[in-house]
Amino acid sequence: MGKKILDSKILYVVLSLILSVSLWCYVTSTDGTPGEATYSRVPVVFRGLDILEDRGLMVVNENITVNIRALAKPSVHAKLANSEDMYVVVDVSSIAEEGSHAVAYTVSPPAGISDSDVTFLMSSGSRGSVVNIDIARYLSRSVSIRGRFQGSAAEGYLAGNENDFRFSPETIVVSGQAEQVNQVAYARVTVTRENLTDNISDSFPFQLIGANDEPLEDLDVTCDVDTVYTSFPVRAMAEIPLEVKLNPGGGLGEDDVRVDLSTETITVAGSKDAVAALAGQGGITLAEINLATIKDKDERTFTIPLTDDLENLSGVAEVKATFRVTKRVVSQTFVTRNIQVINEPEGWNVDIVTQELPVEIRGTQKLMDELIPENIRVVVDLRSLDPAAGPYTVPATISLDSAGSKAELGELPPANASYYSVVVSLTPAGQGG
Repeated sequence: MGKKILDSKILYVVLSLILSVSLWCYVTSTDGTPGEATYSRVPVVFRGLDILEDRGLMVVNENITVNIRALAKPSVHAKLANSEDMYVVVDVSSIAEEGSHAVAYTVSPPAGISDSDVTFLMSSGSRGSVVNIDIARYLSRSVSIRGRFQGSAAEGYLAGNENDFRFSPETIVVSGQAEQVNQVAYARVTVTRENLTDNISDSFPFQLIGANDEPLEDLDVTCDVDTVYTSFPVRAMAEIPLEVKLNPGGGLGEDDVRVDLSTETITVAGSKDAVAALAGQGGITLAEINLATIKDKDERTFTIPLTDDLENLSGVAEVKATFRVTKRVVSQTFVTRNIQVINEPEGWNVDIVTQELPVEIRGTQKLMDELIPENIRVVVDLRSLDPAAGPYTVPATISLDSAGSKAELGELPPANASYYSVVVSLTPAGQGG
């Protein structure tokens, strides 16, 4: 049975026909008759955009494609279908005004395919075609950057405000269609980090914001940067006590005077180290007061001293101190003749014109009873005097020669040397005096 099939002439005829058709298909597939094919979504490449931009214009629909009809042999179509580098070229350098324009394009075939291998057709079958493009007014301008903090600082820390943001660059250049660029009021950087204990120093993305303070969505513009380097302060804060330091004097000790302050504490903010150092001191000393200068119900106003790296969050610039003397003391005036001059200028004679000086002493009644004028010494220092002939009024300091009285009274009122003064007269040496 099998042998009869192989000997059949009909079988040989069928096999011959199959081989002939296969050979014809092979030949026509490689070198056959040219045919038409359509290629979709071929990208458009624009030339002359820089010239267009110099005229203040731009292409609105840059990312467009076209469909191309091509006449070529099957082998060429195979190359076109498998290529990704075919595109059309549109020259916009001759456009001078806004609006819609129909511009002719030329096709750039893929590498390896020459103009003789393929003919690109319009619907009419002729070479070349056009693409419709929209031209609009072009604008490039700088907009400011603002910051918004929507995060949180850790307990004991304080985040800055919107005015504390610093940016690099300080502005962003927005470019594109003028109608859209003009919608941009500013760029906003938003910080959302939580439980912060350190300053922010990092690059952040930004949003373009319109005149209504809302983000502009789907805006077709370009910016010269993608992120902005942002600095934002996060400072330590602490409540710091205020105090007035009391130095014994005038018969009064620290325990004999109570100081009432109009503000007992202030809250400060600054770097971790600065706040920690201030807190470690135990408080802010407003002033050092010699109690010899204080009377009951005296009032003094002090400025709160802070270094430049600390901020007074309380806003209180001055503090009023009221002194309450709880110990009974008395005051008495003694007239002393014990006046001495030190550091006399060389080449000059010094005469003490003031022969007696009344000095007020304050202390307990017992000490007043024991004190005599001879215990009180007036000292005039001429170290800083620029000598010339004639009289001078010079500040004087008061001290006690009585060791016991001096220990109990301390410095005499008032602390500043200008309270007491003595008149002296200078004459050149050799002229008498």
